[in-house]
Amino acid sequence: MKKCVLGTVLCVLLAGSSCKEKEQTTEMEKPEESYDEVVIMCAEAEYPEYQKFLDKAEKELDLKIIVKGYPENADNRQAKISTILASGEDSVDIFSVNDEMVSEFKYKGYLEPLNDTVMTEELLSCYPESYMENITMLNGKAYSVPYNMDIMMFWVNRSMIGDMDIKTREDFQRMLEMNFGEGKYGYGSAWDSAYIYNELSEFINLFGGSYYDWSNPNTRAALEFLKNMVEKGETPVDQVTDQYEQLEQKFLEGIYASVFVYSGMDVFVRAGVYREDHIQLVPIPQFNKNVTNIATWQYVLNKSSSNKKAAIRFLQYAASREGSIAYAEFMNRLPARIDIIQEEDLDIPGFEQLRSYVVNTELRERPFSRNTMEDITAMGDLFQRYVLGEISLEEFCEKAQNITDGF
Repeated sequence: MKKCVLGTVLCVLLAGSSCKEKEQTTEMEKPEESYDEVVIMCAEAEYPEYQKFLDKAEKELDLKIIVKGYPENADNRQAKISTILASGEDSVDIFSVNDEMVSEFKYKGYLEPLNDTVMTEELLSCYPESYMENITMLNGKAYSVPYNMDIMMFWVNRSMIGDMDIKTREDFQRMLEMNFGEGKYGYGSAWDSAYIYNELSEFINLFGGSYYDWSNPNTRAALEFLKNMVEKGETPVDQVTDQYEQLEQKFLEGIYASVFVYSGMDVFVRAGVYREDHIQLVPIPQFNKNVTNIATWQYVLNKSSSNKKAAIRFLQYAASREGSIAYAEFMNRLPARIDIIQEEDLDIPGFEQLRSYVVNTELRERPFSRNTMEDITAMGDLFQRYVLGEISLEEFCEKAQNITDGF
């Protein structure tokens, strides 16, 4: 992976109209034969809204789509998919994966390249260029179809902070210092060893540092800021055991006044708390840079699939304008295609606020090595030792540099 990946700004001013015109001749061309079944293993299998999307796809494509679920735990989920792919098993045709998984799987020969069948040059130009090159592609080959854009966004609980604006680092600090009562905090996160790299890279971005340079004073300032929050009791140290499920639940329960989470609109809409007097999406507070992380969920095609033609038809639909909009509006989530976000008025709660992140914020893909989860967890374990006071800043930075030097 190129070491410049984290510092590359995603290109959001794309030629959407050309994508639209070229799709009309390349997308959704049904083969002469009819293929009647495809099996998808997906993180959203249990959502009724996702089943509605699949019902629509079945009618459009004349396919039978069988969907299977995943374990909720990230490590267990990745292990399950890895086992199926590595064994050459053909029981699942398509998997939905995140950046962490595709960054590892694309090196291992498990996945079918999609350039010639789905991710043509015309279609690739409708997605963020740097993200596609550094996350979904390898040696010019595209191995996935992103369908859901996740942006790390800043959310506040208005029932706790009222109409307070959090526009600067100073505003953020004032919120941290507010007294919300016993067991409540101005800010919370998920510091499980497999999740902390999201928080770590986010604050390093905000402070203007580099995830690849642990001698950078701005990188170190971000580290010290995070540790100081714990030492001052402004965020709880016990969040070192939390993943996003626990983080979101605590935020919904009013334990945290603010959080950074990936998009999340659908979570808060389903919970009935997305409203002016409760949970609200607000712009990223300005520290040193107006920047945030981007990620996607993506479909990948099992190289061992025995239903590749049927699977490709589904992938073409999922990547098409029609399929992207259908998914987004059923699920209340942003599609991965930048041209659609820019050009369409999607029927999604808070869509203009979501779109403003794409238009007004510098979006960066996260740093990954080919040993994705191993390196993520190693960095997470190291960070936990640092915030718990077991190692010094100097020792953390030295060991963190050893990890990222291998990227």
